[in-house]
Amino acid sequence: MLKKHLLVAVGLLLTPHLVAQDVAVSKVAGNGSDDYFMEANTGSMVAYSMGSTSCNVGNVTINWTPSNHQAPVIQTTMFRIKDGRMEQLGYGWLKDSFCAVSENSCGNCQSTPCSNLGIGCADTYGSSLNDGANGVAKFQVTAATGTWPSGTWISPSGSLPLRGRIQFPTADAANPGATYIGEVLYLSEHDQLAGNVRNNASWHEFQFVNGSLSNLDNVGSIHMYDPAIFAWKNEHADVNITEVVIVDEGGPGVHGYMFVGSKATDLGGGQWRYDYAIQNMNSDRAASSLILPTIVGSVSNMYYKDVDHHSGSIWANDDWNMSSAGNIPSWTCPETYAQNQNASALRWGFMTTFSFESDAPPASSMAPAEIGLFTPDPAGASTSAAADVIVPDNNACVGGSITPYCSANANSVFATGANFTVTGTPNVAVNDLAFTVTALPPFQIGYWLMSPNEDFIPLFSGSEGNLCLGGGGVRWNETQHIQWSGQFGFVQMQPDLTAGPYGTVFNDGDVWNFQFWYRDQNPSNTSNTTQAIKVTFCQ
Repeated sequence: MLKKHLLVAVGLLLTPHLVAQDVAVSKVAGNGSDDYFMEANTGSMVAYSMGSTSCNVGNVTINWTPSNHQAPVIQTTMFRIKDGRMEQLGYGWLKDSFCAVSENSCGNCQSTPCSNLGIGCADTYGSSLNDGANGVAKFQVTAATGTWPSGTWISPSGSLPLRGRIQFPTADAANPGATYIGEVLYLSEHDQLAGNVRNNASWHEFQFVNGSLSNLDNVGSIHMYDPAIFAWKNEHADVNITEVVIVDEGGPGVHGYMFVGSKATDLGGGQWRYDYAIQNMNSDRAASSLILPTIVGSVSNMYYKDVDHHSGSIWANDDWNMSSAGNIPSWTCPETYAQNQNASALRWGFMTTFSFESDAPPASSMAPAEIGLFTPDPAGASTSAAADVIVPDNNACVGGSITPYCSANANSVFATGANFTVTGTPNVAVNDLAFTVTALPPFQIGYWLMSPNEDFIPLFSGSEGNLCLGGGGVRWNETQHIQWSGQFGFVQMQPDLTAGPYGTVFNDGDVWNFQFWYRDQNPSNTSNTTQAIKVTFCQ
C-alpha cells in the first residue's frame, strides 16, 4: 500500500514550467567497468564504488556543464534487508558529473554536445568515476533545488582506502539470507526546478556471488523512478510505504520528498516487532524525530540504526534519544536546529531505521506518526509532517489469543470437512468476535457448543466428527443460535460476551473452547463437527 501525505493544504498542483528537463537513472552498476567495485577490505570495514547510467526521459535537453554548476551530482548508496528489517549500510561522497555522452541505451537519442544530455540520451559513469574518494561534500548541496555552492567544492578528508567511499562494517556484507540493494540518485538543478525530482532515484538488488566480498553482481531488473525503500516492500508485501511531500520546499512546485516504511513481524509467543524506516530523498528540512501514537500494549526493546557521516562531513553522528514514556514510542535528535545547525538530523540521501517490540498484534488500519522537521519553515508554518504507519492494535488486550486446535473430518460434500474461523479480538470490552463456518452440507441444522475444557473423542456417539470439548460444556440454546446452513452451506454467529448461554459472562483471563455440531448425510443420517477454537479472553 502506498499513501501520500501533503505537509500543507495549499500549492498542491505543480506550478506550470516553461521547461521540462527530466533526468532518471536507467542503470545501477551493471557489467564490466561500470559494475560494483570493492575498493577496500581492511578486515573490519569494506568500501565500494558503483557505476550508474542516467537517462533524459524529458522533452528538453539537460544542462551538463560543471564549470557553471549546471551538471547533476550523483549519489551512490547501499542497503540491506535482513530478518524483515531494512537498513542503510553506507554512502559515498557525491560525484560531480561532466561531459554527457550521447548513448542510445535509453531509446532514440537526440545527440548534443557533451555540455548537455540530449532528449532520449543516456550517459554512463563507471565505478572508477563514481568513486567517492574523489567526491564532493553532500552538505554543500541544497537538495530540494539541486543547487550547487557558489564557492569551491569541499573534497573528502582522511586516508585511503576508505576515504569518501561507500563504507560499512565487513560483518554486514554477504550475510546469508539477506537481500542487498544499490541505489543511485541524480540531483540536477534545472530538473529539480521543473518539478521532476520525484523520479530521480532508482534501485537494483545485488548479491555477493558465492559469498565473495569482492564479487558483486546485480539480481533481476532495475527498478526505475523509486528510491530504495521500495525494495523493502518488494521483498515483503506486508510493508506499508507512505510518501511525505514537503510542498513547495524549494519554491512553487518544487517539493521535498521523504518516504516512511513500516512493518509488523510476528516473533511468536505473543510478541510482535514493529519496524519503521524513514528515507529522506531530497528534503533539506531533514527529519528530527519520529513519534508514534500511544500504545496500549507493552513497549520494549527499542532500536535505532543510522549511518555515520564520514570523511570530514560537518554533520554530527550522535544517535537519537529513545523514549517510551507514557507508552509513546519516540526517537528524537539530541539537538535542535537552534542549538546546532549541523546536528544529527536525518539528512537528504539517508535512511534511519527504528523498531520496538510489543505484546499487542498489529491493528487492521494505519495510524498517523509524527515526523518532526529539523530546519525551520521559512514561512514559519509547519514544524512536522504526518505519515500513516502500521501500529499495534489498541483494541487488543494483553494475554488474549484465538487458537484453532483439534481437526474436522470429511463431510458429505467436502473431503476437508467444514471450516470454522473466528475473527475479531478476544477483548471482552470490545465484544467484536464473529464465528463463521463454511463448507457445510446445504440445508442442514446445527448449533454451537462451548466448554472451558479440551478433549478429543473421535466419532463420538456414532457421529462422523470428533468431539474436541471436555466436561462442563454447554450449548448456545437460544433460537437464533440454532442455525440452518442454507443453500450455500454457511452459518455465522456474533456471540454477545455479556450474555452467554445459561447466564455465562466472559471475563478477563477466562478460557473457552468453541465448536459447531451439525447434521450430515454420510451416507445415511448422522452428525458431524468442525474443528475447535480456543479463545483466551482479556480486557
